[in-house]
Amino acid sequence: MSPRMKTRPLMGVIPSSARNLLSVLFLLPHLVPAQTSPNADSELTFSEFRTLRSGSEARRLADRNFFDLLAAQGREAAARQSLDRLAGWTKAAESRLAAQSVPLLDVEMLRFTQAQAEARVEQWEAERRRALAEVNRLLGRDPRSPLLALPAQTPVGASTGPTDTAALAADKFAARIARLEQLLPQAQDLLAKIYQNYLFGGVPLTTLLWQEEQTYQTELQYRLLLVEAEQSRTAGD
Repeated sequence: MSPRMKTRPLMGVIPSSARNLLSVLFLLPHLVPAQTSPNADSELTFSEFRTLRSGSEARRLADRNFFDLLAAQGREAAARQSLDRLAGWTKAAESRLAAQSVPLLDVEMLRFTQAQAEARVEQWEAERRRALAEVNRLLGRDPRSPLLALPAQTPVGASTGPTDTAALAADKFAARIARLEQLLPQAQDLLAKIYQNYLFGGVPLTTLLWQEEQTYQTELQYRLLLVEAEQSRTAGD
């Protein structure tokens, strides 16, 4: 990775409290073992993609391919976070089963839910790989070359043109992103509290699993909204 790419900041309306989530969204491909040599690794913003892409494909279609990859990264990241939580709970429940402090049915339910989460990760990983192959094709690269799609440094809420319409659209996304940034910590905190209650028999496992799904959906919505905002911001470029 070149020195230029090592310190790309994420700026704009997104507060520092949300940047850990963003790092998961945009760094996910580095967590997946690459099938090509390390020196093929690269990071690319939308504007850089437009500059480097080859071929005669329609500009709008090529643009969509980049954002498909950005969205696929977000879907896989959210799914992996959910899987990590479920895998941890399953492992803990299996240990408690050996001490006869948790019903076998709970362990079986957790194992099944974890298997579902694993299948979801596999689905979104396959989608990311397909999107990655298409973007690499447009760049004239090997389809398996690692590529990290990144947002531009321009603030998500910044207007790219002089029109009132662009400014209103930016405000709309900023407000929606801000709402989800408030909801996410609440969802995660509630999930942690429900898990503690479950451990002491205060709530059934079904309540915990329901809240886990709600947390996953909120995380997914947040990541996809960031992509939508980036796509809207660059629509008039």
